[in-house]
Amino acid sequence: MKKKTYTIGFDLGGTKLAAALLDNNGTMLDFIKVPVDMKREKSAVQTQKRVIGLMADIALDFKQRFPKETTGKNFLGIGLASAGPLNAAEGKLIHPVNYPGWKIVPIRDLVEKEVVKRGFKTKVYFQHDATAAALAEGWVGGGAGMSSFAVVSVGTGVGSGVIFNGFPAQSRGMGSEYGHTIVDFKKLQESPDKLHHCTVEGVASGTGLLRRAKEMGFQGSSVEELVASKDAKYQVLFKEMSWALACLCYDLSIGYNLERIFLSGGLIKIKNLYFNDLKSHYKRMIQQMNPAFECKIEVAKTKNHAGVLGAGYLPYLALKK
Repeated sequence: MKKKTYTIGFDLGGTKLAAALLDNNGTMLDFIKVPVDMKREKSAVQTQKRVIGLMADIALDFKQRFPKETTGKNFLGIGLASAGPLNAAEGKLIHPVNYPGWKIVPIRDLVEKEVVKRGFKTKVYFQHDATAAALAEGWVGGGAGMSSFAVVSVGTGVGSGVIFNGFPAQSRGMGSEYGHTIVDFKKLQESPDKLHHCTVEGVASGTGLLRRAKEMGFQGSSVEELVASKDAKYQVLFKEMSWALACLCYDLSIGYNLERIFLSGGLIKIKNLYFNDLKSHYKRMIQQMNPAFECKIEVAKTKNHAGVLGAGYLPYLALKK
């Protein structure tokens, strides 16, 4: 019988912090999700201190309530997944978009120092949230047993995590940012200072859909309102969304010869508006290029817990290196 080991996974975003105590099968012994207001304090440094303290408090709470699982060789460490940009190898956030005023922050070392200071001697591992979601899918989701696959997260933005031959496709701690690949070079020629409007994220994300809808006269403030309006003139947005995501999947396929591509994120709930078209466009493109590169595109199985699961897997990934 395989010996049980345990980890803690943290998933830090711009509005929430999720945490879980996990065993080596990816089973959650406990899970907590709390709001994180990144604009509460006047100073970004004060916000950093509070958020790091919150993670240390949660880690210590897990340790006090689960002493057997978090002591000695049973416990392998803490994993932290965060929105970026970031450098996973150096453990640093680099002007993260969702954390106002944060510049270059060595968050991995700061969290580890705070946890150790409170009597919990352990190591902290760090990774981009989209890559962590891909690691989770490979650990306990649809990618289990696969060595090369990708997770494309479609929500407020478009994130991507590529696992290539068993490891994240990153160099010097960075990379796998395929949501920022360009899909509209004509618009870029017209407006070279609006790069983000011309990327997959600019076309297919919730933020991109809303921006483009408002340019067409939409008065609402959410994708849900846009969908509920059922105005035929906005259907072109979802058609273009399917093309942008199909292009992304095509690029990933010919770049890595993937076994599978998984879609996740908040906009999976409206997949009826773009998913079938995405797969149809992708198949047509990849067949023209070379059918040998074609792979299945499916909805990810780890869903809303992908971040904490992937973070919790990071100590195991470190053992593989």
